[in-house]
This record gives sequence, structure tokens and C-alpha cells, in this order.
Amino acid sequence: MKKYVVACSGGPDSMALLAKVKDQNIIVAHVNYHKRKSADRDEHIVRSFCQRYEIPFFVLDPGHCESGNFQSWARNVRYDFFVRLAKEHHCDAILVAHQMDDHMETYLFQIRRKMMCEYYGLRPVSSYKDIPIQRPLLEWTKAQCKAYCDKQGIEYGIDESNLEDDYTRNQIRHHVLEKMTSSEKEELLKSIQKINERWGKVQRKTQAFLKEWDRTVQTLPDWYALEEWIYQNTKMRLSKKECIDLFKQIQSDCLIDLRAYDLESHQGKLYIQEKKEPVHIVLDQIVYKEFERFKLCSSGKTIEGLFVKEEDFPLTIRNVQKGDKIELRWGTKKLSRFFIDRKISRIERKNWLVIENSRHFVIFVPGIGCDVQHFSVKPNLFMIQ
Repeated sequence: MKKYVVACSGGPDSMALLAKVKDQNIIVAHVNYHKRKSADRDEHIVRSFCQRYEIPFFVLDPGHCESGNFQSWARNVRYDFFVRLAKEHHCDAILVAHQMDDHMETYLFQIRRKMMCEYYGLRPVSSYKDIPIQRPLLEWTKAQCKAYCDKQGIEYGIDESNLEDDYTRNQIRHHVLEKMTSSEKEELLKSIQKINERWGKVQRKTQAFLKEWDRTVQTLPDWYALEEWIYQNTKMRLSKKECIDLFKQIQSDCLIDLRAYDLESHQGKLYIQEKKEPVHIVLDQIVYKEFERFKLCSSGKTIEGLFVKEEDFPLTIRNVQKGDKIELRWGTKKLSRFFIDRKISRIERKNWLVIENSRHFVIFVPGIGCDVQHFSVKPNLFMIQ
């Protein structure tokens, strides 16, 4: 028998949902932000309902928002709470009480913000941190939810903050949706459905292309394919304008700062990588150990080995720096020249490591090997990056 977390605020929508599923295998989750005077009243409404029907009830008091965006913070807080409960109590999904008006409101919000979305409005089923989110009331209007509660004698609370225009969604609700006729809402719903059908075809075509794509810039068909590829690699959505600008930039070699990621167009290919913290590890003696981004071993390939002496310590393992060079048997090699000769992208160069000895000489570079003074037929240290 499937088990669900029911997210319940105490408003008419969520109380209608709770009443409809009260006889199923459920637990109930409520978040009390204590942001308004009626918050404790709503918690009491949900708690009383659960006590009456012997439904397990869980409440979270998350404290105060430390960031400037309360709505974003509040959403993350409550969904993280729902997911934690779902995992702890082995639930199959989370049920939320979004209804038809929320679906239209979300679409209008997305359009006003010119957002790039996988889906416009609200999906009947989505997921958050690998837990399914189900919306059983999307075919109900808010008025129907309220009418159901009134008819069944189900107590609910009205969130007075929803009556104000402090947030964009409230403005859309009061000044757009509430002024639309039933026929206008019906036409809007049809438009949302058509957009999602058309958009779904574009997405499927693009995803099929990306499965076979070899990251060659020239074969990338449009800005949307670039946006979807970036999303697949970063889970970060960009605006249409951002992607059109990026699409123009990547037609020639460039390195682009993409917030937590680096995006590079290098000799006709695209590369993307999450930014990494600089490496700076100091060793007072030889250790054989696996670090986060490299390994030090007692054996390996010839090009991976060097012989370090007591006077070399402390050794420093760090990122490549401008001006680094290494002395080889046939002369000194600048690392910048090595990268150019090997056609190594700048993303890879940023994360390339070297070993430096106590005299601040680079004595080992992955891909080149050790300098002439530390070559031996019996290396005592191998570095694998």
C-alpha cells in the first residue's frame, strides 16, 4: 500500500486535499513560519483534524529567513522538510494542494518574468530531490476547494497575507486572474496546454540531438540546444537572452564565467566544468594517499614518477601559476607552451597541478613528468592526476 506525505497549510485548498485522502496511508506535514498573527491558528486547525482522524502529524518551526528573498527561502525550507519526512517514513510521494488557479497564476508569473521553463504552469507530477511531488487538485478551482470544505463542514483558515499585493504572484492573482471570466480562464488553460504540447516536441527533438552531439560548436543548431546542454550539465536554467548572447560568443574561442561553472569554446569544441577551489597542499614527507583530485602512489608509469630527496621538502602541490616552467633534459619548458602544444583547454589548465620543492622549483608536471634533477630509474613517488 502506497504511503504519502500530505503538505497541509490549513488553508481551504490543502484542507480539501487532506479531507479527500484522510482514509489513505498518509502522514501530514505543516510548516509554521510565525510570520503572521493567524499562523498558530492554522497549525491548530491541521493538528485538530489529524487528531480527530488519528493521522500522524509533523510540524516544523524553521526560524527566521536570513536571506532577502523570503518566498524562495520558505519554499526550500518546506520542501526540504517534506522530503526528509518522506525518506524517514518510507513514503512514495508528497501530495501538495496546488489547484487550477495556481496553475494559471504560475504560467502568468513565468511569462511576466520571461522565464525559460521545462513546463509552463504546474505539472501534475514533478519531483524534488528525487521524491515525486503529486498535485491531485489541478482540475479543481480555488472556489471549488472552498465550496467542498464548506459543504463537508471542514474548518480552514484564510491567510491574510494573500489579500495583499506585496508579492508578484499576489498582484497577478488579484489584478489579472480574479478579473477574468470563466470563458477567459478556459481559453487561457487551452493556451497553456498548446504551449506545453508544442514546447514538449521541441524539447524531445533537442534532447535526442544532444544524446548524439559531440560538443562541436558548428553543429549546435540554436540557442535553445545550448541552454538545454548547459542545464543537463549544471541543473542551472538561463534566460533566452543569456543563451542567445552565449551562442554568439562560443562561435570563437573564449572562456566564460558562468556563475559556479566555467564554459569554454576551445578549437571548435565546448567544455563546461564546475569551478574548483585552488589546491595548495604542503607535505613534509612522502605519503602515499588518494586526495580529492589526485593520488600519490608508490608505483605507476614512468612518466608519473620522480625521485624526491630530503632537501626537497617541504613539497607543495598546487595549481599551475603564470610563468611556471620545468627544466628538462633538452632545455627549459614553459608550461604555457606545453598547454598550447597539447591543445589543452583553459578550463583544464586552471585545474592542472604541479609539484614544487623547497627551493620553489617546479619539479613535476602531470603529462610532462619530472625535471632532469629528479629523474630516476627507481622513483620513490608517483603522482596521478
